[in-house]
Amino acid sequence: MTAGTPYFEVHLSEGSDPLTLAATGELDAASAATLGDALAQAREQAGTVVLDLAGLTFIDSSGLRVVAAEHVAAGESGSAFRIVGATDRVRRIFEMTGLESLIEP
Repeated sequence: MTAGTPYFEVHLSEGSDPLTLAATGELDAASAATLGDALAQAREQAGTVVLDLAGLTFIDSSGLRVVAAEHVAAGESGSAFRIVGATDRVRRIFEMTGLESLIEP
């Protein structure tokens, strides 16, 4: 990580179904492609992918776009995609954009 670059990581729970990806840090334009790649890889490996947002401190429209696109891609491929663990701060962003139905209570 270089100075001034927001922190973001995705941890993958290998070899499980459902396969869980835990996102940590700031999900923005700089990190959205990282998450998108991880989600696509996970969808190829498991019938169900769970995105855990408990460690996410920030999400912008780029991050929301990746999450929404994965929801569509999973539906088209016949796999399942679930979002869990959103903090109140992150949940509010989903609510403001009308995407709150993607997050499990």
